[in-house]
Amino acid sequence: MKKWQILLTSLCFTVTAMTALAAEAPAAGSTEKAAAIVLTDPTVNVKNLNDFYILKGSTYDKVTGLLQNLPSQTTGLVGSYYFRVDKNLVGDYFYHVKAYDTASHVLMGNYFVAKDESCAWKLQAGDDAALIYGNTEKLMDKVEVVVYPKKIPLGSYGIIRVHVPGMIPYDVKATSLNTKIADITEKMNIHPLQAGKTDLVIDVKIGDTVRTVTKTLTIVDEADRHGSESSHSGPGVGVGIGIGWGGGWHHHGGIGIGVGPWW
Repeated sequence: MKKWQILLTSLCFTVTAMTALAAEAPAAGSTEKAAAIVLTDPTVNVKNLNDFYILKGSTYDKVTGLLQNLPSQTTGLVGSYYFRVDKNLVGDYFYHVKAYDTASHVLMGNYFVAKDESCAWKLQAGDDAALIYGNTEKLMDKVEVVVYPKKIPLGSYGIIRVHVPGMIPYDVKATSLNTKIADITEKMNIHPLQAGKTDLVIDVKIGDTVRTVTKTLTIVDEADRHGSESSHSGPGVGVGIGIGWGGGWHHHGGIGIGVGPWW
């Protein structure tokens, strides 16, 4: 066999192999759609529901009635459904309410209803909770702002924690009144610059309501470290993980007090 014939045969084999591989490979840009997660009532066959849920009475009527009186396009509740109202309050403030389809027991709605009926929120997987009723003025009374530690050694840093009942979204903004002593970083950490005292003005916004608090902190030098409150190099939870929201505001999903994911 001549040399050019050998090269031609080799080329044919190569083209054939590449064609086969291309046929086995998925088309460019094609993706499989992830199956939607469907949650159902885990207590369908539980007999002692009274141990976990409020099933009747004035509190049940008050909480479920508030949701039923809202437009269906707001709550997402249509057709035949039933409620499950947790006995334990979230953050000592919210009743956690779930609505299930009567026939399929599929979750139709997930809500927080304030015990004083001042507001109600729709919890949404993969998105912020949405205010669907009332206002947040009374909720603000439950918000706690903590600066830690109160004495920050030079070379370390401090954090600002905002505790909000439930997974309620909020925005926060902090300003140091003496930026020669300490300033606030883009990640909302307290950055000590020299020994001394300064006040922080911290604004917390939920919905259209803003609450302003002031906190005094002390920056200490190395000589004062042993007399100061103990600090650590890597605080695990703080406002420093927020997203810039414009105008100095940072947005957060609302780190709840003793609550977990609801979906």
